Amino acid sequence: MSRLMGEDQASPGNLSILTKVDKLRELIGTRVALPQVVVVGDQSSGKSSVLENLTGFAFPRDAELCTRYVTQITCRREAQESITVSIMVNPDATPDARARVKDFHRTYTELSPETLAQLFKEANDAMGISSGRNTTDPSGFPLPAFSEHILKIEKLGPNEEHFTVIDVPGIFRRETEGVTTESDIELVMNMVKKYIQDSRTIILAIMPSNVDPATQEILKLAKKADPTMTRTMAVLTKPDLAIERVTQQIAIDHVLGKRGDLTLGYYVVKNRGPDDAEKSLEEGQAAEQTFFSTSPWSVLANSGKAGIGCLKQRVRDLLIDLIKKEFPKLKAEVAKELGTVRAHHAEMGPSRSDQHTQRAYLNRMSEAFQSATRDALGAYYTSNRIFSDRHDLRLITRVVEASEQYANEMLANGHTRPFLPNTENDTEKIEELQEMKFSSDVAEGRQAVDFSAALKDYPELEEIVDGWQEFLDDPDTCDIMEYIEDVYKSSRGQDLGTFGNGLLGTLFKEQSKKWEEITLEHMSVVIYHVHRFTSEIVKSICPDPRVHEELWNGYILEELMASYRRAMDHAKFLLRIEREGLPLTLTHAFSEQIQKMRTDRLTKAIRKLGIARSSQSSGEQSIILMSSRLQELPTNKANSALVCEQMHDLLSSYYEVARQRFVDVVYQQAVNHHLLFGDKSPLKIFSTEMVLGLNEEQLDMIAAEDAPVKQRRAKLVRDIDNLEEALKVLKGSR
Repeated sequence: MSRLMGEDQASPGNLSILTKVDKLRELIGTRVALPQVVVVGDQSSGKSSVLENLTGFAFPRDAELCTRYVTQITCRREAQESITVSIMVNPDATPDARARVKDFHRTYTELSPETLAQLFKEANDAMGISSGRNTTDPSGFPLPAFSEHILKIEKLGPNEEHFTVIDVPGIFRRETEGVTTESDIELVMNMVKKYIQDSRTIILAIMPSNVDPATQEILKLAKKADPTMTRTMAVLTKPDLAIERVTQQIAIDHVLGKRGDLTLGYYVVKNRGPDDAEKSLEEGQAAEQTFFSTSPWSVLANSGKAGIGCLKQRVRDLLIDLIKKEFPKLKAEVAKELGTVRAHHAEMGPSRSDQHTQRAYLNRMSEAFQSATRDALGAYYTSNRIFSDRHDLRLITRVVEASEQYANEMLANGHTRPFLPNTENDTEKIEELQEMKFSSDVAEGRQAVDFSAALKDYPELEEIVDGWQEFLDDPDTCDIMEYIEDVYKSSRGQDLGTFGNGLLGTLFKEQSKKWEEITLEHMSVVIYHVHRFTSEIVKSICPDPRVHEELWNGYILEELMASYRRAMDHAKFLLRIEREGLPLTLTHAFSEQIQKMRTDRLTKAIRKLGIARSSQSSGEQSIILMSSRLQELPTNKANSALVCEQMHDLLSSYYEVARQRFVDVVYQQAVNHHLLFGDKSPLKIFSTEMVLGLNEEQLDMIAAEDAPVKQRRAKLVRDIDNLEEALKVLKGSR
């Protein structure tokens, strides 16, 4: 493009900074917002003519070849004249679409209208959009009318001034049958909004002079992106169509700043019209100067805002000022973006193209899992951020809570019938147990896990949860002594004042029948906590969805379920041993408890017959029992009553010993060993040993990279290279 009369030549410093931004646009234009001038407007607003006068590049006027994609036009002074056209690939394009456009490259020394029309048809074909008669793909599907690739045009020559402008497809509101659709209207509108939204963009809003600018939708769109209207410049076109005096004055008032709220103001240009097709650019610009020298437009002669020369100079100055202002910030942003992309690339690990890299990849994940597991079991929650964000994954804390709730539940609700109290202290203890049985703490403890919700998240646990049934209290259950008497009478032999050990076993099995439901529910709760921990940690350390799917469903889950079944089976084994075998214990606590119960019963009888007195000196209470009343002690019970009382004492003493022993054994063996710390616990499954045991086929099935992962890795590598090169440009080493 030849320099216009009166146009200032850019200084070497300005040329350098403009050149750097052009290089940056090629490298990182889709990742980091760069200072730019974007031309927007309705179709038929005169946008193409403004671009032609700004850049010297004549766009085809054929309606079939109107702009269907964003076009970046760069003019730059070089010794040799040339026009180079290429396509900048949309970063979100499919591999096929990328392959079609990456090799599109054309170089010309000059462009005739015919060659220009052919160029745009070829560009449309490369981008896979419709043009002319080419409206369907080889499969017969309709081609889209617009593309999100960018057509890049570089115009070089000794008379060119450095200038870059971005043209966005013109807004339209009605579909054209066979060419555009309703979805195309929305696509173009979104494209316009996308390109004008960034604060580093100068918006060049094109609109005809014969319409009041206040009513133009393009300014309303600009105001949404630029609420203060400090980076929007309006360009009024086609002033020769403003015939009415009122319309002319409105346009003139806007250019002179008497109307409108744009900080950058309004400019007016007169481009070549359809009847001026034979005129050259220079002839058209001369005609423009003549037009603005006539009334009423001559009042704008000294405004510096009439004519393409004034517009271009102002836009270039604005762009240079914006670049200088934003240049220091760009370095920081590019460096930050480079760090982010490198981090994403590092998360993917090395390329997994063979069994060695695949095994190393899985081994790193297994080590990360075991590290998180050690922290979770040791209550060391500060080293891994996930424990700060997800308290439900603080595993050992959840297990200890569940185990304490289990112990309380067994104490309060484990027995089928309450035992008799011997002393006032025993009466108070029974009342406390009854309160605990219905207290919110125990009730909430048993409902700490909502299994219906848990099964929605982890349906694979259904077989575990369905392994126990809730026990319902029988409201017609008789009291403990009635039950003992009934069992004794239905099972006694010729024993005199004694009973067999088998009878105690029968009583104990009945008294402990709720243990199974409470214990298996507790095991289900702990299994749920372990399973949730395992699932969420594996998910957090395995960012690749396909690898996670193969690893979890193909290998880990099956082993997890087997370990849960082993833990459940062991809990059932402990229940069977404790409840169905003969009552056995070697602990002194058993005999001590029996002796205590008998002593308490005798003490209670003595208190009832004696007279209580308190010592005035010591304050201690004493019992005075007259010898004549000793004969009244209740020692003359019937043989069966005495036996039932002895059976109660033995059952009560043994139940207490067995309950404490059983709760501890469940905690130590079924929970701690089988679910947490044992060699075959679920937390030991995903380990280095498992990874080393995988054969080549299994490794390839789990860890080999599929096509999307390879594409993402390749894109990250390209982005890193481009960002590194961009930093060199910003630092002046390129």
